[in-house]
This record gives sequence, structure tokens and C-alpha cells, in this order.
Amino acid sequence: MITSQKFQSSLVNLEDIAPLHFVVPSYQRPYVWGDFEIKKLISDFYRSFLLDSSKNYYVGTILTKENGIEAELIDGQQRFTTLWLVAFVFFLKNSGSDIERLLKSNSSALKMSFEIRVEVTQYFEHLMKTSVHNFDSEIKSSDIVKHPYLKNIAMALTTIHGLVEEEIDSSRLMEFGNFIYTKVHFIKNTTPDKIDLNKLFSTINSAGIQLEQTDIVKSNLLKHIEDKVLYGKVWEACENMGNFFERNVRSSFPRTDWSRVNLSDYHRFDRQVFLYDKTKEINTLDDRDFFSIDRVDLSTIPEYKVDVKEEVNEKRESEEIYCRSIINFGQLLLHAYRIHLKLEDKPDFEGTFHVNRLIEIFAELNNPDEIKRFIERLWAIRQLFDKYIVKWISDSDSKIEHLELVNINKNSDHYYSRTPYERSSMLMLQSVMYFTGDYLRQFWLTTYLNHLLLNHENCVANDDQLLRILEDIDNQLSLCTSLTDKEATFKLLSEKIKWDFDFTKYLTKNHFGTGFKHYWFQKLEYVLWKNWPVNIRKEEHKSYRITSRNSVEHIYPQNPGNRTEHPIIDDQYLHSFGNLVLLNVSQNSEYGNKSVSVKRSMFKEKRATFDTLKSYHIFNYENWTSEEIEHHKNLMITELKTHYRI
Repeated sequence: MITSQKFQSSLVNLEDIAPLHFVVPSYQRPYVWGDFEIKKLISDFYRSFLLDSSKNYYVGTILTKENGIEAELIDGQQRFTTLWLVAFVFFLKNSGSDIERLLKSNSSALKMSFEIRVEVTQYFEHLMKTSVHNFDSEIKSSDIVKHPYLKNIAMALTTIHGLVEEEIDSSRLMEFGNFIYTKVHFIKNTTPDKIDLNKLFSTINSAGIQLEQTDIVKSNLLKHIEDKVLYGKVWEACENMGNFFERNVRSSFPRTDWSRVNLSDYHRFDRQVFLYDKTKEINTLDDRDFFSIDRVDLSTIPEYKVDVKEEVNEKRESEEIYCRSIINFGQLLLHAYRIHLKLEDKPDFEGTFHVNRLIEIFAELNNPDEIKRFIERLWAIRQLFDKYIVKWISDSDSKIEHLELVNINKNSDHYYSRTPYERSSMLMLQSVMYFTGDYLRQFWLTTYLNHLLLNHENCVANDDQLLRILEDIDNQLSLCTSLTDKEATFKLLSEKIKWDFDFTKYLTKNHFGTGFKHYWFQKLEYVLWKNWPVNIRKEEHKSYRITSRNSVEHIYPQNPGNRTEHPIIDDQYLHSFGNLVLLNVSQNSEYGNKSVSVKRSMFKEKRATFDTLKSYHIFNYENWTSEEIEHHKNLMITELKTHYRI
């Protein structure tokens, strides 16, 4: 028998792999995808579907080792598990879509199983017996949420269910599911028959970094201009989004005399400042500052050795904190380019806002002078982004990341220290916009960064005037449904946009239950936090944060254990905005279908912070009947109306 010694590759969709049964092998890590990765996958699918449902969408690769219909998932487990969970939510919603075929084979066995994590396979089997009516209790039970292998799966299900409820047109659910099943394509690589799978898996997960589209765009732009070295350095200072801007600048322009550089000098690129070499008392940048492959002498290259990290006692620009950006450099490029197009009196680029289109989008930028203007604007926008936009900061003790606005100060050694501001309305509002907006695009950044670029007067990040500007941007975007977010944010660069959504009617007249847009819960949290009475600002309020939440909880329980205490109430109250709060999955699982009195006690026993500020208002009612639900709903809507100045 001749066995194949080559990898086999084929372009497939989910329908093509229908005969296979996928097994997640023992060396694979547990499921770890969170909100960001899931929303990225589903949002991209849906945008492609709405743009042209007849075209294929390409999503990457999976790697398998196959024996008949058995296929070990060597690489691609996270994505494939997510697709199975998507199929389950479509099944739960009774979509009648072809994607539901991904759940089980013709023999009624699951399409995927886990070699050593039997509890995950059992959980999947249990899900298939779950109905839409007991989804919350089954998915979010405390036993599930606490289980190390199941908690992320439960959270993923909640995220997917929320996305389907909020973002996808229910009348097109079957059509969209069919699109995922037949039009989403990926490359399936299959290993040779004899191969060390553990070694292969290890190699895959320690592979080097691929050339990014941003690198290709940089090369395409620089080839049109002189001063390639200079503008290459300016670009380089902008591209590391995992570090603070002034640190990047110090790395890109190491000969600069930093004693001559003030914080205000970072607002725009000035070659008189950043090319000043104190040792020569001149402004210079020669070709030694720029790497070129033709300078490499192969005979002088020593044998490669793996670096071993050692503790180095050296000065740093900040000893306090390090950061993680809410967007990547490709996304910043797109925001900067949109601002540039407006300043050049040109229309927005056509098509979707996606980093996978960078090369295509920037293809029309080929005028040397315009390229220089763009790169100089990119510098200014990168500096503004660093100073005025929230970023993920790790707590030095707990190592837990939080969104923060950070202040910068220069010390006597001409290095910089970074410290978080006190919690502010600006931090809370940006947190709302980040968590409720499109994770991959954050369209509001185009409009806000443009305002900062044109009107920057060296304000602090939490300045009240800037807060009013951002509130206005958010208010307009939240009440405009006639334009896409991309269209609206570009139009806002020069004019107001029309309000055409009546949120008071939406929140007053409807009883959507879990179908309410999460944005309105989070926006209300911001309004309540900002307007919280000074005389009752307890520690719980001071330590409160607006975080990622995607699980709607009914305070008056849907299926209470004691009907004497909780008689059946009309759906218009049970599923009213007044009876609902937005929690994370673990918080929701704690409350479950417990009585209101028990939930109130649990809430008041918590000392760290409030679950939500809306919950605080609810649990201050002595009773919680349809009358209180209606009163609370109207009170919360009034808070929002006051904020919108309605």
C-alpha cells in the first residue's frame, strides 16, 4: 500500500466537509475565544452576506489528519468550535438553515468531539436537548460557568446568541445560515499518513510572524517619494500599537537630543526637533539609519543563537505601566486615511472598512507630495490616539487588564512616566462606545480623532469640553439609522446628521426581553454614573467600571421556583426594559431564577462594586411588581431623555 508523503490542500466549504467527523486531540488547548474573536468572525460573515450573498468569503485554513471519515483537528479548533456553536444558535432559533447540518451526522452522532475533555462532548450533547425557553438556565448555570473547560464555551454561546438577536435580520436568518454553510470557504490542509502530530502542532504554534498588509502598503507608498529613510522612520514610530508613542519615537530617532524635546513637540513631526544630533550639533539622518538588504555581508553573519532573556538594569521611559491598544495599526491607518481624504477634499474610500483591504484601499495614493502629507498626518493622529483614547492597562498587582485613560509626564532625565487618570466620564463614555460598537472598526474614532486634529489645544484627555464633543458624536450615531456607521462617521466630519430613531418609543412600547439592543443598557450606565448624586457616592460607585456585558437578566424571574411569591405577570412587564439589566455571564448565572428578595440580598452583600448601576436603582425598591417595573422603566427613560436634551 502506498501512503502519501505530501500535504494535501483543497478549498472547501462546510457543505464539502459534511461527511467528516472532527475530533479535537488531547494536545489541543481548551476553547479560549472571547467576544472580540467571535464578533470579528460573525460580523465579517454578515457584512459579506449583506454586500453580496452570491460571492464566496474566505476565512483561513484548518489542518487535519484523516483516517476515513475521522478527522483530527490539528489546527483551527477555535474557529471550527465557534462555527459549531453558531450552528447551534441557528438551530435554537429554529432557522431551518443548512448550517444546522454541522451539528450532527446522519447517524445522529455529533459532528465534533473532544478526545480527552469528555465533559465538553457531554455538554454539546446536552445542548442539543435544550430549547429556546430554557436557554438561559441551561447555558448559564453556575456549574457550567465555574467549569474550566466549559465556561468560555458558555460565554461564547451567550455572545453568539446576543449577536443573532441584536444584529441579524430575523427574516433573513435562514438565508444567512445557508450563506455560512455554502459560501464561507477555507483551505483544508491534510497531513501525510506518517507524521509526528505533537511536533507539527508545536511548530505551528511557534511559527514566525508573516508579512502584514501594513508592511506592503508602507513599501508601496515609500517607493513613490524621496526621503524614504525619513518617512520610513516616521511610519515606524507610528506602527507599534503595543507601546506608548513617545517610546516608539525614541526608538526610531535614537540620535535625538531629548533634552530639547518637549511634550508639545510630539503633536506634529518636526525634523528640526527629532533629527537634531547633539554630538554633531546638526540635523541629520543618513543612510546608516536605514536597513538595506544589499548592505548585508553574508560572510560576517555569525551562527544564529536563540536569545535568552536576562534582567537588564536600564532606564525606561516609564517604569509604571505598559499598554495594549483597542485597535491594531492597520485599523489606525484606515481611520487616518479617512481623515486625510476629508482634508484633501476627497470622498471616503469605497467598500468595507477592513484591514484585509489595506493594499486595495491605498492603491490610489500615489502622489509623492500627498503621500508625505498623509504620513505626517499619521504621526499627528497616532500621537492624539495615544493621548486621548482609552487603552488596555494591566494592574500591577492582579495583572487584570482594564480600560484606562493615561496621563504623561516628563521627568528630569528626559524620560516619561505614565499614570492612569482617576475614573472619569470620558473613560466611561469611551468604554461604552468601545464595548457596544463594532470591535473591529470602532468607527467613532474617525470622527473624534478628526476633531482632535483640527481643534487640538493641548487639553487633558478627560477635559469637559472634549467630553461634550464626544457625547454629541455618540448621540448622533446612536439615533441615526438611515446611514451605515461608515457613512455617518464620514459625514460627521463636516456636518450634523439627522436623528431618525425614537429611543423613547423603542424602550417604552416594546417588551423585547433579551432582544433589546445592549447599547441602551450600557448608555444608561454611563448616564447614571455621570449624574450619580455626590452625597451617595459610595466606594462601590467609585470603583465601578463599564465593562463587556452581553447577558440580559430578568430581575422578576421568568421561571421562578415559587409562584406564590412571584405570580405570573404580563409579558409587557416581564420582558420590559424596566425589568432587565445587562450583566456578564457569571453574574447572570449567580442570579438565575432566584426570587427578587434573594437577588436583592446577594446584590447588597457584594462589597467590591455594583453589578450595574441600574441594578442599584431596582434593588432600592421595597417591592418589585409590575407597578414598580413600569415606574423604574419610565424613570430610566427620563434619565436618557435628559441626557439627549429631549
